[in-house]
Amino acid sequence: MKMILIVVLSLLAQLSFARDEYQVGVEFGTQTGISGKVELGKNRAVDGLLAYSLARDLELEFHSDYLIENLHSFNINAPNPLELYLGIGARFATIGRGSHDGDIAIGPRTPVGVMYKMSNPNLEFFGELAMAFDIIPYSNVDLEAGLGVRYRF
Repeated sequence: MKMILIVVLSLLAQLSFARDEYQVGVEFGTQTGISGKVELGKNRAVDGLLAYSLARDLELEFHSDYLIENLHSFNINAPNPLELYLGIGARFATIGRGSHDGDIAIGPRTPVGVMYKMSNPNLEFFGELAMAFDIIPYSNVDLEAGLGVRYRF
């Protein structure tokens, strides 16, 4: 598990060197933890979450997604619109119960969510639903939901 986290965090760090917007914050929900995001330009981003999972037999979870942002804007009574985003990524989670106790669940995940960006202070609020499909060490489907806030710098 440590090696997987090191590799994924290294890849995210390499992506971030030539970028101009980073975000760090928290997410609460099915998984609760520290959230980060790197803007890649032109409505593209990579996000990640290191969290404790509240799913039935999972414990520590890390996921990262490639996001396509601003697919649709919803005008609301606010200075900025809500923006729809979709993504594709991967989830790594430690299993803490049952016959696979101590194993790592690995599989793809597909998030869909909305975000609201404020400019003063530089905050981004978001809510997302994601389907996570574990394929290792067994087949499983989880629906993940979360609400969060990140500081943009």
